[in-house]
Amino acid sequence: MKYLLKNIACAIVLLTVFNCATEPVDNSQELSQTTQSQDSNSVAPAVTCNGQSPKARITNNGTIDVNLEIYNESGVLVSHEYGVEPGEHSDWKTFVTGETTFVVSNVNADKIIVLDMDTCMIYDMIVGDNNQLTSSQPTDL
Repeated sequence: MKYLLKNIACAIVLLTVFNCATEPVDNSQELSQTTQSQDSNSVAPAVTCNGQSPKARITNNGTIDVNLEIYNESGVLVSHEYGVEPGEHSDWKTFVTGETTFVVSNVNADKIIVLDMDTCMIYDMIVGDNNQLTSSQPTDL
């Protein structure tokens, strides 16, 4: 009875130690990449590129809703995201390679960007707090 509390505490510690499992390093890196690609604030999908189609999305840091339309070189609407609210971003939109026209609009203005998009490229457009597009250049994966 004298050492009962110490024995119980020791048993709890031992059970905890023996019930812990380790995970191989390879699995933790895959989990990290999967988590990064699912993170809504990540800049780009964490994927190695093997000829994937180009992707684009828009992040709205402004104060009014924005719309994104993506047209191919023939002028056909291939993807869109309407009503991206302030503080939100669209999903990544996939489209074919070639000359691509991006139309970003809100109730105040339209901005048209024409880029030659190739495989393994992403274009992450950002609307600033002044409701103006502060886009950067496309990025290679």
